[in-house]
Amino acid sequence: MNVFKQLGATIALMAACTGAMAQAEPFPTKPIKLIVPFAVGGPTDILARILGETLGEKLGQPVIVDNKGGAGGSIGSEAVAYSAPDGYTIGLATISTHVVNPSCNKHLKYDPLTSFTPIALIGNMPNILVVNSRFKAADFQAFRDATKQESADLNAGTAGPCSFGQVMLEHLNDTLGTQIRHVPYRGSGPAVSDLVGGSLDLMMDIYPLVGPHIKTGKLRALAVAWPERLAVLPDVPTFGELGLPVMNTTSWYGIVAPAHLPEARLATLAKAIADSLQDPKLQRRFAEASIYPSTDATPGAFSTFLKDQFDKESAFIQSRNMAGN
Repeated sequence: MNVFKQLGATIALMAACTGAMAQAEPFPTKPIKLIVPFAVGGPTDILARILGETLGEKLGQPVIVDNKGGAGGSIGSEAVAYSAPDGYTIGLATISTHVVNPSCNKHLKYDPLTSFTPIALIGNMPNILVVNSRFKAADFQAFRDATKQESADLNAGTAGPCSFGQVMLEHLNDTLGTQIRHVPYRGSGPAVSDLVGGSLDLMMDIYPLVGPHIKTGKLRALAVAWPERLAVLPDVPTFGELGLPVMNTTSWYGIVAPAHLPEARLATLAKAIADSLQDPKLQRRFAEASIYPSTDATPGAFSTFLKDQFDKESAFIQSRNMAGN
């Protein structure tokens, strides 16, 4: 907590120096940096670049995407937390950076709820439970029956230790009473490749990563984490339909700024983001990337959402000792 107190004092001092001036000055008058805590080219980066282009048009200033990947997103999130709270540095928040990592790693240099100003929930992507096409289960019930007999012989790939994929695997094992082995990778891409190749039995990840392989028949979808069935997978039930609501968690994406962002600048950014999400061009590009835009992109709604998400998963993650698995 000393680290958080030091961070809070530093940000408060910067806020005191810039707050009154920020309220009076026009904003923005120069480019805005959008820190993406993951590498170039992945679904998170694609989302940020689509948003950044439209957001820049709404604000009248370029939004420059700055990728700071590493440590499951914590490096980039730390950079956001320690930036000046003047509105010129914002960051992308995900369930990994603001729920999973803080619950696994008590040595992070930021607090997910107090080190940031929530601006807006941007959107969600559905997660899909998939198996290799050679796996004998044709649907979830057959999969459930098979795991009763041989779960210890099955393995599931994830993007790495303390990843969202591991959280979902732990929920699956906990709910079904199974012992499916965790195989952590350095990113979801290599895990998907091995699943397609037959080295893995199953995994759970976002549709943009596994969807192309479902279409080619190399992977089979058994369940989706989404409020309703997907139009692209109309025959695949949701976890809610299957009586497993705890598994029905989507991958979400939001925008945050450092703590103590002046209210006037928060309002400007929030309005521009809300307007961006209503833009037909952005909506078309989001749809092409299987991103579902938020229907309530307000700071208050996102603040409540962040706390609810953290409260929902944090105790479970810590109880499973994921940092050591």
